[in-house]
Amino acid sequence: MIENKAAPELAGAGSVGLRVRGAKASNLERSFARIRYDSHDGVIEDVSASGMLTTGATDLPVGIAFDGTAHDFRVERCSMRGFQWQRKARQYWNGDGFSTERGNARMLFRQCAAWDNSDGGFDLKSTETLLDDCVSGRNARNFRLWSSIRATRLTSLDPVKIGGIGDTNHFTIMAAKGASEPLVIHIEHLKVRSDRGWPIFDVHHGLAKIIIGSHDIQVPPGTPLVRSRGGGSVPGGVSFAGTPPKL
Repeated sequence: MIENKAAPELAGAGSVGLRVRGAKASNLERSFARIRYDSHDGVIEDVSASGMLTTGATDLPVGIAFDGTAHDFRVERCSMRGFQWQRKARQYWNGDGFSTERGNARMLFRQCAAWDNSDGGFDLKSTETLLDDCVSGRNARNFRLWSSIRATRLTSLDPVKIGGIGDTNHFTIMAAKGASEPLVIHIEHLKVRSDRGWPIFDVHHGLAKIIIGSHDIQVPPGTPLVRSRGGGSVPGGVSFAGTPPKL
């Protein structure tokens, strides 16, 4: 596991110019990497890692996690699979493939994939985030987005209810309650596949603007395009560059 962590009495342990290439790891209890403080200008590429089902009180498993004010990282051709946290049935089951926190900025995920995680495939709170040709499949929420993002090509495959009280969907949009400006999700090409009618976009709490260029969506008839959660909404509906999908 890669983690930079300072003793409490120290100011920090930021990493500048970190390079990780070609690593493989399996049966990880917590993470492959946790990058924090003011770390910046790093590259993680061609990494494949898998987790294991964990049950500890503070496990919070995630494949690659950014925290603090880490910024300007490039993550390319990485695959995170099976980071799962089993808790009681009426508790929230965390477990993400990739995650960023508020304070992180200018993060690029290119040709990355997240599979079989008990919460989000990509759970992103960072600003100025770019998702470039990424795939997320068989997670409870394939993409969980808390800030405005731009994406080239995104593929969402077969969300799975793994356990706990969280929603199951292709995209969870965590808009801010009471915000005057909408959270903006711009996807140039969207591909969606599922044999079950999980909502494509669950919008929580506030306003969202969702802009889709081309699309290739194959889901059961009656699948909700947008579902409101806690007052979330998409004023005017999802904007498609071409003909909207028939659901």
